[in-house]
Amino acid sequence: MNYLTAFSGLVLNETKLQYYEMKQYWFETVTSIVVMCAVFVGLFYGVKSFVADPNTSLDGLVFGFLLWSFATGAYSAVTKSLIEDNQKGFIEQLFLTPMGFTGLMLARVLVELMSTMVFMSIMAWITMTLTGNWLNLNFLHFFSLLLLAAPSLIGLGFVISGLALLYKRVETVGAVLNIGFMGLVAVDALPLNLFSLLPFTAGASLARDVVLQGNALDMGHLGIVLVNSLVYLLAGLFIFKRLEQRAKRLNLIGQY
Repeated sequence: MNYLTAFSGLVLNETKLQYYEMKQYWFETVTSIVVMCAVFVGLFYGVKSFVADPNTSLDGLVFGFLLWSFATGAYSAVTKSLIEDNQKGFIEQLFLTPMGFTGLMLARVLVELMSTMVFMSIMAWITMTLTGNWLNLNFLHFFSLLLLAAPSLIGLGFVISGLALLYKRVETVGAVLNIGFMGLVAVDALPLNLFSLLPFTAGASLARDVVLQGNALDMGHLGIVLVNSLVYLLAGLFIFKRLEQRAKRLNLIGQY
């Protein structure tokens, strides 16, 4: 109970911090939404001018864009925070928090995921309004399935964050992964196949089947998503702790 109370306090504090930062840097907040929507609208009309069956292809494009936005947000929730805090010079203080650095990062991830879902809803409405291509999306089902798949990307983010503690500059790896997420959300990972072993692929496929295509929820497929998420999250946390210990032994935590 004490742990849950402390973690709830962390989540509340991180929520306030993110709100104040978004309010303080409102221009960056608004600009990021405008740029993302502009990029997607340009891509939308580019695809529309080439495809033979625009209705089917464009529905998949809109849905894929939402999946990719969520995937990048879930992955970067840990890495962006660690890199920014390292650059600001107070990363060492975060390791002294009562719940530990990992607990703090998990609280930030939860807040970041909630923020990502709010921004995704706003972007979805704006882009569908601008393009006139409306999808009948059940956002409750959509986000519920994606939240079940998100731990796999969070685990991957912890691995890259551990590397950032050692090597400091990992932006190139992050950029490559952001491009790779386009492939992860596009492949068909259900029923069980080799693609199911990759992070997030099963969750993206399940969301596409249930939300976009309107199929009934398959409990076996849901189990694949849960196992995938659990394995990647635990593996990511384990690797991060090992890299963190090495960074401490080499006295690299406070260096940038």
